[in-house]
Formats: sequence, C-alpha cells, structure tokens
Amino acid sequence: MRFPILLLPCLLALPVAAQKAKAPAKAAESVKGNPAKEAKVDWDGEWTLHASQSDKIDEQIEAHVKDLNFAMKLFWKKKLQSACRGFNKLDILAGDSFSVTMGKERPVDTPADGTEADWKRSDDVVFKATLTKEGPTMIQTLTGDGYTLKHIYSMRKDGNSLALQVTYTHPKLDNPFSYKLVFRRND
Repeated sequence: MRFPILLLPCLLALPVAAQKAKAPAKAAESVKGNPAKEAKVDWDGEWTLHASQSDKIDEQIEAHVKDLNFAMKLFWKKKLQSACRGFNKLDILAGDSFSVTMGKERPVDTPADGTEADWKRSDDVVFKATLTKEGPTMIQTLTGDGYTLKHIYSMRKDGNSLALQVTYTHPKLDNPFSYKLVFRRND
C-alpha cells in the first residue's frame, strides 16, 4: 500500500500527538491520588446567606407535609419549624477543633475527628454533636430528642462560597426533610 508523500508527515505525527494528550491527564491523576498535594480548604471566616440561591425553608416544609392528613400535617409542620431554623450568617473557626456558630445560636464546638461533644441550643434542647471533614466537605451531625440534623458543608471551588445541605430525619417521619442554604464569605 502506497501513501502519498504529503500524508506521511501527518501519519508520523499521530503517535506523538496522542502521547502528549495523555501526559497532562496522568499528571492530574497523580495529584488527585496524593492527599499531600491537595489544596487546603480554608473554612475560617464569617459567612453571609445568599438568599436568592438558598431554599425558602417554610415553603420546603409546606411542600414536604402537603400529602399528610390534617392532624399529621400540623404536627410535623410544627416539629420541622422548631428543628429546622434558618439563619442569615455563619461563623466558622477551624483548627484542631471546629467552632460553628449558626446565626445567633450558641457555638457548636467539636473536634474535627468525629469525637462526640454536647451542645445546647438557645431553646435549651440538648444535642450530641460530631464533626468530620474530608477535603472540601465537612459533615456536622446533631442528634437531639428523637431526631437527627445532618449538616453537610460543601466548599465551592472559588473558596468564597459554600453550600449547606441540611437533612432532618426522625424514625416516625416517612421521608427525611432536606433543604439547602448557600453562604458567601465576608471580605
């Protein structure tokens, strides 16, 4: 089989081009696979609610209980409104332990290794609190009187905003209730 002379340089360049295309992908994989090379996430700071990107909690509660009978709707609506509170600011102090203040609540002080700590909310409801973090995600679990609030903080790539996914679970509630709040770092 004979190739025209003009195509010969193109055919010889294909294997070289393919190797160059693969090299950056392998380099990126090796950085991802090595935790020492990952960028450190800066959780410290004061954060303000970005309302237009956040769920409206009361509307979410209404939608969640809409199919329940009248009595159960009132019961769960009151429970959810009591447990799932909105707040306009968030303050995080990070180190060996984390202190997270949600709005005007008392700070939730927990070690970052998942060790349990006690926390009393401003209405005197007592919780067992834990916190773990891995890269751009931090999970705070608050176990109260018969229910659990799970807060999943996800730092966005820009480092100046984070999403907080809150999930309420109770053994007698058929489906967990969940909503999202988005915060921006204050300058």
